[in-house]
Amino acid sequence: MFALPAFAATEKKIDRPTQAPARPLTVTLDVKDEDVRDILKSMQRQCAVKNLAVDPQVQGKATFFLRDIPCAKAFDIVLRTFGLKSVTYSSSLTAVEPRH
Repeated sequence: MFALPAFAATEKKIDRPTQAPARPLTVTLDVKDEDVRDILKSMQRQCAVKNLAVDPQVQGKATFFLRDIPCAKAFDIVLRTFGLKSVTYSSSLTAVEPRH
């Protein structure tokens, strides 16, 4: 007969990294009489929009004091203010053009 050493059953615990829920991207704008193209460029960076094409007819200046507004709402506010609309062609390309 063979004698086997006795081993206590052990439970292996797997630590899973805990991630905080992703915080939605927001826009903060504090601009006075700023060109629409500069505003859109700032929003593109803040909202991690990969490619933003702006129609040559998009022009104008405005004043915005926005703090931590969700990206979708901020784009809606800015586009409505300038009489613009956005068209999404793919997950990586959005165009901004006048609303007709």
